[in-house]
Amino acid sequence: MNRLEGEIDHTLELSTICRGEWCRALESQVNNLDAELTEVSRVKTIADSSRFAKMSEKVRKAYRNLGPNIHV
Repeated sequence: MNRLEGEIDHTLELSTICRGEWCRALESQVNNLDAELTEVSRVKTIADSSRFAKMSEKVRKAYRNLGPNIHV
């Protein structure tokens, strides 16, 4: 779970500076992280729910950073 959180943080940071084609390429990485987060959240305990909520919010921010026509 620490690895996933680190990747989400890194991708969120990259999404704040990406432009053009790079943003489109980064979108697939965000999609993969979102899918992985969904899978992991199904098997973790309720105690992790606030951590998942924070990571999910970071994924949504990354989508918003990628541009208005990709994901909002």
